[in-house]
Amino acid sequence: MGSPTNSAQNGGIIGVNNAFTPASCAAAKVTTFNASGTFTAAATANVDYLVVAGGGGGGGSLGGGGGAGGYRASGCFTPSPTRSSAVPVIATTGYTITVGGGGAGIGAPCATQGGGSSGQNSVFNYNGSTITSTGGGAGGGGPPGGPVQPSGAGGGSGGGSPGYGPPGGGAGSGNAGSFPVSEGSGGGTSPSGGPPYGSGGGGGIGGAGSNAGSPQAGGAGGPGVANTITGSSVVYAGGGSGSPYGSATAIIPGPPGGGGGGANPSSPSPSKTAMTGGTNLGGGGGGTGEIPKSLAGGTGGPGVVIIKEPAYSVAASAPGVWSMQSLYSNVRAGTWTN
Repeated sequence: MGSPTNSAQNGGIIGVNNAFTPASCAAAKVTTFNASGTFTAAATANVDYLVVAGGGGGGGSLGGGGGAGGYRASGCFTPSPTRSSAVPVIATTGYTITVGGGGAGIGAPCATQGGGSSGQNSVFNYNGSTITSTGGGAGGGGPPGGPVQPSGAGGGSGGGSPGYGPPGGGAGSGNAGSFPVSEGSGGGTSPSGGPPYGSGGGGGIGGAGSNAGSPQAGGAGGPGVANTITGSSVVYAGGGSGSPYGSATAIIPGPPGGGGGGANPSSPSPSKTAMTGGTNLGGGGGGTGEIPKSLAGGTGGPGVVIIKEPAYSVAASAPGVWSMQSLYSNVRAGTWTN
């Protein structure tokens, strides 16, 4: 009887699937999460990450700027003061990713007095541990004679003090997670001479929010920092600017990193649109001025989680059952895998 297909003439074992795949190298891979999801590791390796939380919302009635969402990152993609170490993952394992939303600014047309809402945390779960970035602190705000939220809230970066806040203080603190590599900075204060004045800016990962100037100028939000984990340089986690006092059309531009600008109700429409924190940058929302009470504080920008897997080797494979002759030929050629 003749030999079956793929058999050798030496009586060796045969099989129907004996394809050989040589060793290869898989390229590095970047996965960006603009919303919560699951990260599945391609290989067992240490991965770099960028985890930015949602920014805090701006306050109303001379409201302070919202603090930027907490910023935590690894690798040489970010300035050295903000770098941490890569973390281990296991091939084919799924890891939960949470992307924090931005906090709401104090609302219009009614509830325009008081502080905004703080942003939500972003989390990268890996092997029973987490990288957690804290949501940005809300900007403070309040009416004359009866502050609703007299100080900015603490967070990843802190919210700014309102113009009706404690003279010379009232700013929220940063690095709420107490991490060895700080996730953010504090907000700016109100002037020491007493209210009503401009409001402090929210903190950013690149520095504290600016203090409000006396007697009218609001403080700018703290700057963000650039990160190149995606292959492009993008600035993240800038704080929202505080609201100005006095000039009805005054604006305080937001800083790099998605921080919203501070504005008055009578400011030009483009300036009021720019009060919102940058989407998936974790920027803080800008604070809103006092008269008339018809403008909401800026909403904080949602955060982002980005993971970069390194290049890795894919081992050669030889599935199926091989004939003795084929095995011998591959071993002799140096292409057989053990």
